[in-house]
Amino acid sequence: MSRPRSRLPTRQRPPLSGAPTVPGVRSAPAARGASRACVTRGAAAVLSLAASLGITGMSRPAVAQDLAGVVARAREQVENGAYADATKTLSGLPTTGVPDALRVEAGLLETTAALVTAGPSAGEAACAKAVVASGYDPEVARDQSPKVRAACRAAADKERGQRLARSQITLSGLKVDAPAVAWQPVRIAATANQVPAWLRVAARVTSSALEGSFELAMAPSLEGPLRATMDAAWCRPGAKITVELVAQDRHGDLGGSPPPGASPSGPAGSAPAGAPASAVSFVVPAAEAMLAFGQLPAGASVHVDGAPVKPGAGGRVPVAPGHHAVSLELTDGAFASAEVDVSRGAISRVALSPQRQARSRTMAWIATGTAVALGSVGGVLLLTADGRRREIEEASARREPGSSLPAVEYSQLQAIDDERKTLTTVGFGLLIGGGVAAAAAVTLWLWPDGSSARAGRPQTATLGAQASPGGFKLVGSF
Repeated sequence: MSRPRSRLPTRQRPPLSGAPTVPGVRSAPAARGASRACVTRGAAAVLSLAASLGITGMSRPAVAQDLAGVVARAREQVENGAYADATKTLSGLPTTGVPDALRVEAGLLETTAALVTAGPSAGEAACAKAVVASGYDPEVARDQSPKVRAACRAAADKERGQRLARSQITLSGLKVDAPAVAWQPVRIAATANQVPAWLRVAARVTSSALEGSFELAMAPSLEGPLRATMDAAWCRPGAKITVELVAQDRHGDLGGSPPPGASPSGPAGSAPAGAPASAVSFVVPAAEAMLAFGQLPAGASVHVDGAPVKPGAGGRVPVAPGHHAVSLELTDGAFASAEVDVSRGAISRVALSPQRQARSRTMAWIATGTAVALGSVGGVLLLTADGRRREIEEASARREPGSSLPAVEYSQLQAIDDERKTLTTVGFGLLIGGGVAAAAAVTLWLWPDGSSARAGRPQTATLGAQASPGGFKLVGSF
């Protein structure tokens, strides 16, 4: 009867140090390692044969599998605490041709190892690779330990700040057309030498009259520059508005913008020559509407709602929104007026064409006609009275035939003399009235207009009438 053989415990042989392992598989027994080494050598021979036959498509999955195996080995080394070995393993990855997902994982593993072996600076430098591979995601290490997350956030801030410069993208020439009145839209423009698909250029607007801020996406225009328009509701009277030019990707703001230090263009100021601008500030005017008369002649007088106003540059006058009566008078007496309606936030252009008004001559003609009529009638009556005087003289000289007695009775001579006196009195009265009417007519004809008075050319006309039993005359100066 044979004795049962005792089974001795078997010891696993360590894997061969020079034998390659199948990618993506963790540590294995020696026997299986040897078989895998054979398989790997066989796969390499197949790939070599495929490459020599021109069948290149067979090598790509194998290469990807090889790279994944390298990352898997480094992951296992990090989990086992072999950080230096993990760093050495990851250094074998090529600089190109590695899928982004593998590059992100490799960067995070290298960050973990670098934080332990070399410190925070080395960890940030290692995580920079993961940040770039992830499309500059600032939270690429969201599932890692707090130390790794902190290192990757610092690396992301640095890399994102350099993304524009690394892509050779330049943003400049921020220009803001400051409004002339409140409640008016504001046009914003900037220039960019290129705008790739991942880049979003925006104008961030803040106002002292409102809380918070908002962003306006800037789009390329037909003329070339990026443009945007800010809504009029933000331009409240007296508010200080700041417009900042920001570059963004899908994760948020990027750094690398030009330093601020420019002024708005238009009425509120102009940017210094050659100064790059990433922020522009201006104060919204207090006026909510404006009238624009254009270029006005020197000495022109402008009235709005009956009150004199002094137009500013371009003939602009700030007014309240609503209905207004405006007038324009020139130094030569030309005058024009109009009524306009101005809405809030608008600049209404007023085109007036002053014309000299023809002065009415009606009264001058009436006075002239009256003077002629009165003078004529008065003259006729005086001539008639003079005829009566000669008639009295002739009648007084007649005598009765053969005697010296008057041939005409005294009563008849008295009647003729009374008629003469009456005609003389009425005639002189009409002449005096005609003289007054003539003086009024001359005054009306020679009366100076307003232009001579405004121009400092005093013109005076004086006229007087003098009447006497011997005649009538006009005395005056012109």
